[in-house]
Amino acid sequence: MTLPSFMKHVRMLESNGLIHTAKSGRVRTCELNRERFEVVEDWLAQQRGVWEQRTDRLERFVTRSKEKDTT
Repeated sequence: MTLPSFMKHVRMLESNGLIHTAKSGRVRTCELNRERFEVVEDWLAQQRGVWEQRTDRLERFVTRSKEKDTT
């Protein structure tokens, strides 16, 4: 990954409040904003639950279909 591409990603993360950067000379330090990541983590947990339910239903459907085909 080129430096300009990397910096574009860093700027995007910073503009969304996920990180804070500080530059001292040639060194740039990035610090995570844990509170913002907690919001993302909560949303991901909700989405994970939704998709687990969907895949469980799909698995039951496929299993029942196979059982019907074998009887």
